[in-house]
Amino acid sequence: MLHGFNVTAAALLGQGGESEVYALDGGRVLRVYKHGAPVAYLERRRAFYALLRERRPPFEVPDVLEAGTAGDRYYTVERRMAGRDFAAVLPGLEGAERERALASYLHIAGQIGALSFPERPFGEILAPGEPLQRDSWPAYLWDRLQRTLAHSRPDLEQDVPRLEALLAHVRYELRALEGFAERRLVHGDYFPGNVYIDDDLRVCGVGDFGYTTVVGDPRMDLAGAVVFLEVVDGYRPEDTPFLVRLLAEQHGPGIAPWVALYRLYYALYFSGCKLDDPYTYAWCVRSLQAQVIGDRS
Repeated sequence: MLHGFNVTAAALLGQGGESEVYALDGGRVLRVYKHGAPVAYLERRRAFYALLRERRPPFEVPDVLEAGTAGDRYYTVERRMAGRDFAAVLPGLEGAERERALASYLHIAGQIGALSFPERPFGEILAPGEPLQRDSWPAYLWDRLQRTLAHSRPDLEQDVPRLEALLAHVRYELRALEGFAERRLVHGDYFPGNVYIDDDLRVCGVGDFGYTTVVGDPRMDLAGAVVFLEVVDGYRPEDTPFLVRLLAEQHGPGIAPWVALYRLYYALYFSGCKLDDPYTYAWCVRSLQAQVIGDRS
């Protein structure tokens, strides 16, 4: 495939769990998906990006110019996103520049949640298989966790003390969301590696909407912006209180319990990665253990 596009391995820009991205020229990239990527899922995501662009969000989203298959691999040719990978920029930022970039990063997390989908049920938009959707937001969250725990429970039972008590705590906390009616866009994996930043240190683009993307509570991405930063190279412990303070200034002190709840949710949601991504799994365990320790104190 690379030969067909006259691309060499030296043009690799980055890679993730789903695909590898290569530079074609100054304005386009080639995204090559891994073996076995479900074509229906990828086509659904392509259509969703077109829908997002119609909504004119205050940030750039991927624009798929061409799609096809070569052998058993699916590929897309996409317009090259403006700006630079925030995960690559963040480690070198200091002082006021770092705070300005993080403030923009948090602001755009909130802008994602400004996009409303009142006609859709709560739950998944782009899942590879049949999307999990429910009429109730807490029902979706709980059922989604049960699907993850069907695979990750044996690992968590070894690594997280009092797991059943913790799960009972999460279910109790979800009761506070009964009657939640807002149906907003949630990226679900909003962290610097999916964000593009310009030379003025303002976030200008968001990519990789995918299987984590749902219709639900926009506070999820605000929480994700804070807690996912902890797994990024270049994270510094002082980043968390800075973002938490900004959240409280912008949304009031009542936002803090939701950050705590969605931290637990995400730690459970991503807990099926012990073998594939032990670094992220270790973050999941730390986040869950911190709640257990907090209960004991």
